[in-house]
Amino acid sequence: MDAAHWLLLFWTPLIFYVTGQIWFVQIVVYPLFQKVGADGYVRYHRFYSSRIPLPVILPGFASFLVPAALVFLRPDSVPLWMVLANFACGLVGLIVTVALEIPRHARLEGGGKQEKVIRELVRYNWPRTLSITGFALLTLSMLPAAFSPV
Repeated sequence: MDAAHWLLLFWTPLIFYVTGQIWFVQIVVYPLFQKVGADGYVRYHRFYSSRIPLPVILPGFASFLVPAALVFLRPDSVPLWMVLANFACGLVGLIVTVALEIPRHARLEGGGKQEKVIRELVRYNWPRTLSITGFALLTLSMLPAAFSPV
């Protein structure tokens, strides 16, 4: 097995982990931000932020970057359009994260509970959730293309 196949095998559990994680964030974690009282909100958000680097941020950013490597190092039997679509999903997720989500988290951490910002956080996370889901679906399509006998 060559490096391209190993990269795809590394990518597969990573993207399925991140897919489960983003759906959990979308339907459980971010909506819970509404349930925290205003008095302890900054403390709550700082606690949340201090706990997410290893289980959330590191795999999340890796999931935005690995597709770039797959564009240049893909199994020959995987169509180019699949890895380009995968890369596009990564760009959507990265742009949403940097341009929309991180600034809202900063506003919540600095300014406390803000209902409008929390609603925006949930709403603007949908494109990221769907792009990461797209990663998983594309990966499911890449696996048989990469590992089926010719």
